[in-house]
Amino acid sequence: MAADFLELSGIRKEFGEFVALKGVSLGVRQGELVCFLGPSGCGKTTLLRIVAGLEVQSAGTIVQAGRDISRLPPMERDYGIVFQSYALFPNLDVTANVAYGLVNRRMPRARREERVRELLALVGLPDAGAKFPGQLSGGQQQRIAIARALATSPGLLLLDEPLSALDARVRVRLRGEIRALQQRLGITTILVTHDQEEALSMADRIVVMKEGAIEQIGAPSEVYLDPATPFVADFVGKTNLLPAQAAGDGRVLVGGQHFECDTRAAPGGGALRVFFRPEAVQMRGVNGSTPNSADAVIEKVEFLGAYSRVTFRLGGIDQPLYADLSVNDMSWFRLKPGDTLRVSVPPERLRVFEAP
Repeated sequence: MAADFLELSGIRKEFGEFVALKGVSLGVRQGELVCFLGPSGCGKTTLLRIVAGLEVQSAGTIVQAGRDISRLPPMERDYGIVFQSYALFPNLDVTANVAYGLVNRRMPRARREERVRELLALVGLPDAGAKFPGQLSGGQQQRIAIARALATSPGLLLLDEPLSALDARVRVRLRGEIRALQQRLGITTILVTHDQEEALSMADRIVVMKEGAIEQIGAPSEVYLDPATPFVADFVGKTNLLPAQAAGDGRVLVGGQHFECDTRAAPGGGALRVFFRPEAVQMRGVNGSTPNSADAVIEKVEFLGAYSRVTFRLGGIDQPLYADLSVNDMSWFRLKPGDTLRVSVPPERLRVFEAP
């Protein structure tokens, strides 16, 4: 197997007595988009800044394209970077902003102007060259920031929460454009975000981080459907996460309810956590013989557009549970608070963890 384009080995970062990164190791393959995902303070931005040389690691090495860049200053590393704040020069027009890195590299003027035209066309703003940043929308400014980051044809693109300052509709549109552009160029990219939907929709692989360490690395579908830890299950997407006890014969006891499931991932038999997604809850065709079925009392119904989120309770379980139902299912059941109906969760949709 070919070596990773970017290899991080044992990256540790200390700020005084505070340990921000606890020996992080991972590889990024050529041409893939890897997302660092986690809550505020988990170390994801610090790790990105270390890759960029904007922070110096306390220990560990970084190898890019076979070259050890662990102690190189930023200007000697091969990357382009886009910040949350865009960081465009307000006193320079768009052409000068995009060409900034090319001027520093002493590219001839004619070639520089040609390169800027190429990049503005690439990001869908071919006529914006004479405008100043203040004349552009937030989404347009972010496109210009991306064009500037790509100007020097870097081997690595770093995106530090590039969409978080934008409104929801622009953010959704622009993340699709960035992903399509990254795939078209085949540029190796690291994206930092705390937005789970952004990570799931854009990344080839997601690196979920917690308190300076990696909890899980995997494709978006793996991280969502097969979380490695209770933290990942709870952080990525909406979830039902319940305390449980082993009950033998492939069953667990949650409150007063028994559930069939695969318990091999938690062989200890002590305190457990049971996890399932809201969309795993079934209501159609459920009866007393359906595995993992029980009577549910509806507490709340929230209309969320393409689906509705139903809050319900099962007998003997203290905490509320959630089910996501399609528009068709909602039309069929016409649920309202106070209703009682039979629900189930298929055994294969339950995941069991040992309690931390």
